[in-house]
Amino acid sequence: MFKRKPDQCFEIRYEKEKRTVGEGLGWRSEGMSKEEAARLRNLVTQNIRQGKSPQSIAEMRAMDAEAKAQASAQKKAEERAAVTFGEMADLFLDWSDENKKSSAEDRARYAKHLKRQFSKKRIKEISALDLERLKSNLKKKGLAPATIRQCLQLMKVIFNKTRAWGKHDCLFPVVKFPRADNRRVAFLTPGQAELLLTKIKKKSLRLWCQCVLSLYAGLRFGEVASLELSDIDLEAGTIHVRDGKGGTRHAYLTDPIQNALEEIWAAYGKKPGLIFPMRSGKRKGGVQACVSKVYFRTVEELGLNEGVEDVRQKVVFHTLRHSFASWLVMGGESLVTVQELMGHADISTTMRYSHLAPDIKRGAADRLVKALTPKRKAEVIEIKRGES
Repeated sequence: MFKRKPDQCFEIRYEKEKRTVGEGLGWRSEGMSKEEAARLRNLVTQNIRQGKSPQSIAEMRAMDAEAKAQASAQKKAEERAAVTFGEMADLFLDWSDENKKSSAEDRARYAKHLKRQFSKKRIKEISALDLERLKSNLKKKGLAPATIRQCLQLMKVIFNKTRAWGKHDCLFPVVKFPRADNRRVAFLTPGQAELLLTKIKKKSLRLWCQCVLSLYAGLRFGEVASLELSDIDLEAGTIHVRDGKGGTRHAYLTDPIQNALEEIWAAYGKKPGLIFPMRSGKRKGGVQACVSKVYFRTVEELGLNEGVEDVRQKVVFHTLRHSFASWLVMGGESLVTVQELMGHADISTTMRYSHLAPDIKRGAADRLVKALTPKRKAEVIEIKRGES
């Protein structure tokens, strides 16, 4: 029933290719009417006579569906083209929080160096020229090539990730990334290290223990902050370093480290979970997000960076790790051993310390000469005997 009357279904019949074709159109309750049915029949029969499309209701419906699909695709394309870089950055950073250990660094880098210039700009409007201007502006601010490279890399990842998620169709503009060589090379002398540790211990036992772990085991700060009680094997004398940059590895419990851990446990208790739990300034899971400011104030008080302009020569927390590697090399350890202890995925990273071992290289050359000399003398004697 429709409007208190029996509902009606409309269909049309027409001749095509010498046969009668019948097609249903729909019900009155769906909006079909006698007049509309007549109009559609006239359109079909006229197109058949003129050889145009559509020549059936089915073809008409297919064409209409295709037109709607194209319109929908065009609308979606326009919507994708209208998205801003800021919207895409927000999507990526939310994903980064759940999937990347470096999410805090991503957010800080975006907020400090990219947000102001690009957040409101449509992603399709970002050009290679915009990126060249970004490089120039960051360089004028005094940022190191590696930092500029990291900013560009973050933009590229945001482009590529959100494109893969179907949010837009834009490719990252072709731009030359600056060559980055700001690898830190500074290291402490044993005297400087002892002075620094002594001064820090008076201010913060927790920070002092973290410094000892980095200085005597070569741990990165993130690796130190993530250490749990279950990672310490007192019987084997090892530290299980999980998910480092170069993968999982083992460090070793030398006396300074064991003594430091015993002091921290005596002061704060030996509890399961994180060795250095934090209640504020933390990443997900309670892991400390950054080095205590006490460290940098102490470095400043000792004047360790006084007059140092090159960022690679400045003393930072990572300098403790570099000191560990540098002392190993200067002590005669092979670069392969240093690579394994440092957790370097590639030996080329370890090669930065090779200049600290010139005597080792000279010693190897001298040993080669000594090894060959007796043989060469014997050959000379044999030749002389043959001559006589």
